[in-house]
Amino acid sequence: MAVAVRCERAAESVLAAVGVTYLAHANPRRVRLVAANEAQPRLGENVVILGDEQDGSVVALARRVLTGFGKRCGRTCARRVLLACASDEAGMPEVVHRYLRLGFSVGKRLYEDVAAPEALALGGLVRRVSTECEHTRQFVRFARIPDGTFISVFEPNENTLPLVGTHFARRMREDRFVIVDPHHLVALFHEPKDITCTVVGLDAVTAATLASRVDEADERERLVEALWRRFYHAMELPGRDAASRGYDLRASWMPKRFWHGLPELNVRP
Repeated sequence: MAVAVRCERAAESVLAAVGVTYLAHANPRRVRLVAANEAQPRLGENVVILGDEQDGSVVALARRVLTGFGKRCGRTCARRVLLACASDEAGMPEVVHRYLRLGFSVGKRLYEDVAAPEALALGGLVRRVSTECEHTRQFVRFARIPDGTFISVFEPNENTLPLVGTHFARRMREDRFVIVDPHHLVALFHEPKDITCTVVGLDAVTAATLASRVDEADERERLVEALWRRFYHAMELPGRDAASRGYDLRASWMPKRFWHGLPELNVRP
C-alpha cells in the first residue's frame, strides 16, 4: 500500500514525519512526504496526516531524528537538512525525506557523496536558503518606535528568520527588537542582554497588527532615515537608472524585491 504522509512546512513537522515512517517500518519506496498545501494523493495512495508541529511529541520525535542523523552522518549534513527545511520550494518535504533515508543508509559517506540524486536535490534547496539568509542579514531595516523598540517588517522568499536570529541578537544585544515576516507568519522577539531571539509563530491578524507598528516611528526616527537617504544619494553615481550603465549591477547586489523596505530608497518626505 502506498502512503503519503502530510506534514507542515516546518523542520519539526518534516523530521517527525520521517521518524514516523521509520517507527512504522514502512517500505521507503512506498512512502512519500507531502506539504499540507500540496497534498494531492495519487491513485491508490492513502494519506496520513501528521499532528501539529507545536505538539510536544512531534517536536520530541523531530529532535530524536535530527540527533540520530547528526551522529550517523555528521553535524554538517544535519545543518544542511535544517537549511533545506526552510525552503518554500515545491516538494521540499520529499527531498528532505530522501536525503535523510540516504544518510541513514550510508552514514559518514553522505558528506562526500555529492553526486547522488538525493544530495543534488537537497543541495539546490540549501543554496537558495543560504542565499536568502544572507539577503535577510543584509537588507533587514529597523525603525525605532516611541517605546524604544526597534521593529522591522521583512518578507523573504524562504523561511529564514528562525535561521538568522542569533546574528541579530549578537549585533543588537542591548536593544529590544521585533522582526516580523507576514508571509511566513513568524516573528523574532529579542529582549536586551539576551544572547538569542525567541521565534514565535503568528496568525494572520497578529502578523498584520505587528507589521502596522512600523508606521509608528516618531519624528526623530524620520530624521535619522532622512539623513541616511541623503548620505546614500550623495554616494551614488548620478543618473543610474534602468537605462544607465551599472544599473543591472546595483539591482543584482540589492534585489529590487527588497527596495520597498529600504529607507535609502524610500521616497517618503
